[in-house]
Amino acid sequence: MDKDKITLDNTDRRILTILQENARTPFTEIGRAVGLTSPAVKERVVRMEQAGLIKAYRTEIDYTLLGRQLRALVMLKVKSYDRISERHDVSMVSKIGGVVRAWDVTGDVECIADVAVPTMKELDGVLAKFAAHGFATTTYLVLNDTGELPARPQESAK
Repeated sequence: MDKDKITLDNTDRRILTILQENARTPFTEIGRAVGLTSPAVKERVVRMEQAGLIKAYRTEIDYTLLGRQLRALVMLKVKSYDRISERHDVSMVSKIGGVVRAWDVTGDVECIADVAVPTMKELDGVLAKFAAHGFATTTYLVLNDTGELPARPQESAK
């Protein structure tokens, strides 16, 4: 099925919302919530998987329970433009201890790293490693994380 041509109805959107809240929700429970049989829910989920809409099922980790209560988003920018030809990719950034996720982005920075560490001292150590790789950093401490929000219809720009 072509990814660009998937059509969702309200029932599909409700199924997606339930799966985003708990990807392990049984099809029978989803069916009760949306008014379908378990096989009908499974058929819709499989269709969305095959279309590439549902890409994966993930485990979300609460890093505070692992003693890593300090969360930061770090913007990484190449310090020197004479080094810009040297590609700084996400795979290098993601190998640094404390980095739990990284995105290669466009715009004012080259990369955004999601860092989870137990102390400010350890965050300073991660920032020093970024600097050693030629990055200037801007750091934002995360005070509250809403988690990924349920899929909602996109509002049209007016």
